[in-house]
Amino acid sequence: MDTAITVRFPKPVYRRLQRQAKVLKRSIDDVVVQTLNRALPLWFDMIPPDFEKKLAQLHDLPIAQLQRVAKSKLPLAKQRKLDRLLQKNSEVALTSQELAELDQVQLEANFFMLKKAQALVVLKSRGYRLPRLS
Repeated sequence: MDTAITVRFPKPVYRRLQRQAKVLKRSIDDVVVQTLNRALPLWFDMIPPDFEKKLAQLHDLPIAQLQRVAKSKLPLAKQRKLDRLLQKNSEVALTSQELAELDQVQLEANFFMLKKAQALVVLKSRGYRLPRLS
C-alpha cells in the first residue's frame, strides 16, 4: 500500500524533476520514488538499530570529528586478526569457534567501513571537500 505525503521542493529542484519526468515519460511521483530508492542505502535495513543510531549521530558531529572518522583505520590488532583468520580460512577449514570469530571480526570491520563511508557522505552533504584517504 502506498503512503501519500506532501513535500515542498525548491523551484529549481522541481523543474529538474519535471524535465526528468518528461524525458522518461513518467509521472513526477515515479521519478521521485525512483530517485529516493537509488539514494537510500539498502544496507540500512540490515544493520542493528544501535549501530543505525551511531550512524545517525554522525550528522551532529563537527567537521573536524567527521574528518577524523573518515580518515580512521581499523585498529591494527583487529586488522591482524582478520587477516590471520582469512589467510587460515583459505588454507584449511576453520574450527567452528574460528568461523564464529571470523564472522564477528568481519562484521565489526564492515560496520567500521560503513561508519567511515557515512562520515564521508555527511561531509559531502555539507559541501566540504572530502579528505584524502591514504
